[in-house]
Amino acid sequence: MGEIEFLIAVLFAAALLVRLADLVAIPYPIVLVIGGVAIGFVPGLPDIELAPEAIFLVFLPPLLHAAGFAASPQELRAASVQLISLTFALVLVTMCAVAVVAHEAVGLSWPAAFILGAILGPTDPVSAAATFSRLGVPERVSLAVETEAMLNDAAALVAYRVAVGAALAGSFSLDEAALEFVLAAAGGVAIGLAVGWIGQRLQRRLSDAPLAIFLTVLFAYGSYVGAEALGVSGVLATVVAGIWFGWHSHDMFDADTRLSAIAFWDALVFGLNTTLFVLLGLQFEGILDSVRETGETGALLVDVAIVSAVVIGVRLAWIAAAPLLARVIPAVASADPGENWRERLVVGWAGMRGAISLAAALALTGDIAERELLIFITVGVIAVTLVGQGLTLAPLLRLLGIERDREWSPDEAIARLEAAQAALDRLDELEREQRISDERLRRMRELYRVRFRRCMAVIGGEAEEAHGSAQAAAHENIERYGELRRELIGVERDAILGLRNEGRLRQETMRAIQRDLDLEEARLPA
Repeated sequence: MGEIEFLIAVLFAAALLVRLADLVAIPYPIVLVIGGVAIGFVPGLPDIELAPEAIFLVFLPPLLHAAGFAASPQELRAASVQLISLTFALVLVTMCAVAVVAHEAVGLSWPAAFILGAILGPTDPVSAAATFSRLGVPERVSLAVETEAMLNDAAALVAYRVAVGAALAGSFSLDEAALEFVLAAAGGVAIGLAVGWIGQRLQRRLSDAPLAIFLTVLFAYGSYVGAEALGVSGVLATVVAGIWFGWHSHDMFDADTRLSAIAFWDALVFGLNTTLFVLLGLQFEGILDSVRETGETGALLVDVAIVSAVVIGVRLAWIAAAPLLARVIPAVASADPGENWRERLVVGWAGMRGAISLAAALALTGDIAERELLIFITVGVIAVTLVGQGLTLAPLLRLLGIERDREWSPDEAIARLEAAQAALDRLDELEREQRISDERLRRMRELYRVRFRRCMAVIGGEAEEAHGSAQAAAHENIERYGELRRELIGVERDAILGLRNEGRLRQETMRAIQRDLDLEEARLPA
C-alpha cells in the first residue's frame, strides 16, 4: 500500500473513530489520537511523517481563520485584560517554569530548556475547540479557553524563534527579543487588517457564490503566507483577517452565499481536524522507537511526568491566583476567567497541548543539542494533557455541576423579540401607507405574534411548546407572501445587527439568529 492509499484509508478510519467517539460520549480528538497511535503500531504499514511545515502552512491558517471568524472584536476588547493574562503572561510564566525544572530536574542545558518551555507554552486551539464542541460547557468558559488558544500561539512562536536563535548563536538579548515580539505582533495585525479590508470590498462585487467561497480560503492562506514572508506573525494575521470577515459577513454575502460558505467551512474545519489528530497519533510509534534505542525509556517517562506536572500545575496556580490578587490589586479582577472556582478549575484543566507544540518540536534542526529528547518530552506532554485532561473534562464538568446554557438564553430571546418588534413596526408603517392588504397584514402580524409568544415562553422556561407553532406559522406564509417576507427579514436582520453593534448581543448569538433568518430567506421563491 502506497502512502496516498494509506492516507485515504486513514481518513476512512477517522470517520469511523469520530462515530465511535459520539457513541461513547468522548471528545473526538482524544479518540482520533488514540486510534492514530494504534494504527501506527500495525506492522507492514508505510510510515507517514508529519512535517512541521504541513501543520504551519496546510492546517493552521484555515483553522485559525475559522476561529477568528467566530470571534467578536467587542468581546475580545471587553476581555482584553483576561486575554493578556492568559495569552501572553501565562505563556511566558509557563516557559520560564518549564525551563527551570527541565534544567534542574531533567538535566537539559539552559538553551534547550528554554526551547522546551517555548514549545510547551501555548495551549492548542484545535484541541480546545474540537473538545469543547462535544462537551456541555457554558459559553463564557468555552470563550475564555478557545480565544486564549487562538491567540497565545503568536506569543509562544515568537518566543520559540527567539529561544532557537539564542541557542544557535550562543547569546540572548532581552531588548532585541522584546523588539522582535512587538514588531511581529504589530506587523501580523496590520497584514490581517489589510487582507480583511481588501477582501471585504472584493467580495461585495461578486455575485458568483462558488468563487466567493473559494476566495475565503485563499484569504485565509494568503494572510498567513504574506505575513510569514514579511517576517511577522502569520498566526495573528490570519486570526485578525478572520475576525474582520466574521464581523462584516452580513455586508459581504447574501443569504444563500452565507449559508453555503458556513456549510463549506464547517466541513473543511472538521476534515482538517480529523486528519490532523490522526496524523498526530501516527507520530508516536516512530518517536517511541527512537527512544527505545537509548535504553532509558523509564527515566524519560519520569521526565515527561515531571514536565507535565509543571505545565498543568503552573496553569492551575495562575488562574487560581487571579481572584486572590484582585483583593490586593482591584484591576486584576478583570483578568479572572471564571465567575466562580468551579469555572476557574475547568478553564485551568482545559489547557491541552497539541499540534502546535508538536510542529514546533519537529521543526528543530539537527544543530539544536538534545533535539530527540526535546521531541520525546513534547510528545509525552501532549499525550498527558490531550488524552489525560481531555478524557477527564466531561466527568469534571458533571462533578462540578457545570452545564451548557439553555438552547435559547434570555439574551437571545430578547434579541429575537426585538427583531420581531422591528418587523411589526414596519408592518404598521406599511399599513399607514396603505401598501399592504388586510389579509397579508393579518397573516404577517400573526406570524410575529407567535414569535413573540415563543420568546416569552423561552424566558419562562416553556420553549418547546411554542417552537412547533412558530415554525408552522412561518412555513404557512412562505409561499404566499415571499416579497413581503423578504422585506421583513431584512428589517429583522438590521435589528439584530444594531443590537450587536451596540454591544447588547454577542457575536455568536447574533450569528445563530442570522442563520435562521438566512434559512427563511433562502426558502422564499425567487
